[in-house]
Amino acid sequence: MLPTNLINALQSYSRTGKPLVAATPDTPETARKIEPGQQIQGTVQSKVSEGLFNVQAAGQTVQLRLPGNLQRGDAVKLQVVTTQPKITFSMVASTNPLSTPEQIGATARILANLAELPLERQVVQQVGNQAVWQSAQALTDTRQMAGALRETLGKSGLFYESHQAQWIRGERSTNQLLEEPQNLLIEKNTTASGGSPIQSDGMNKPAGDMTQSIPKELLHLVQQQLHTLEHHHLVWAGQVWPGQQMQWEIQGEPEQHGQPQDERQWSTEMELSLPRLGDIHARLVFTNKGLRLTLHASDTGTIAMFNGALPQLKNSLGNADIALLSAAVEKP
Repeated sequence: MLPTNLINALQSYSRTGKPLVAATPDTPETARKIEPGQQIQGTVQSKVSEGLFNVQAAGQTVQLRLPGNLQRGDAVKLQVVTTQPKITFSMVASTNPLSTPEQIGATARILANLAELPLERQVVQQVGNQAVWQSAQALTDTRQMAGALRETLGKSGLFYESHQAQWIRGERSTNQLLEEPQNLLIEKNTTASGGSPIQSDGMNKPAGDMTQSIPKELLHLVQQQLHTLEHHHLVWAGQVWPGQQMQWEIQGEPEQHGQPQDERQWSTEMELSLPRLGDIHARLVFTNKGLRLTLHASDTGTIAMFNGALPQLKNSLGNADIALLSAAVEKP
């Protein structure tokens, strides 16, 4: 016979209308332990459609939108967004699947070998034959040229990996990525071989051989990337408008521990040989306090013209909230 107090408790509970036994969702043990913001590793199970994949993560299979070049078995780094009412993930802003220690070691050896070799090309050459500013007419707004130069440097391939990360975050379009040398080479090889544009020649070759794992056409560009990253320095050369060549150098002050970004000094130098003004060399040094300018010209008349235009330049810079700290115009 059941105890009286247990019978009374059951009778009282039955009056509430609640079931004595309630089904609970079958949540995997792993999923119960994770929290929003936590990063975990997932594995690609299958491709559902273009850019949509089934991924195994935290004991569950979920559908995620991922870069189209992933394959079954690839590992991806995910971040937990929510755990209730169901667990959801987002891809961590990384453009590559997780790598094994062996793969990381092989990649490090390749990059170390490249960094030790003499720089094959000192100058980053313009991609393609089109001028930065394609019109032969005079510029009505120099900001347009500045924007065009920035865009051209962005397409040089030096910043490709950071642009991939922007693409993952939706901040850069696929068409913009396809304009960079790394993808132009893939497209060229694909057209020649009749293969798929997803993979390049070097992608499936052993990582131990430097010349096999990186296409030889891109070796100089990878070297330039390493040089730019280490020395904060690059030199670009190309056609700024039809028939006019320019060499452009950018140098950043090395970062100091604890130094704010706005206190770093940046300098840029440009060399042109102009039909009417002759050879021009301009050096601009930027700090958080303002700009220092040095102009070298081979022609005496050009020097006089530049000196006469300095007040106008100072006013224009002032309108842009840039102080002209010093300016010198002289022969080299």
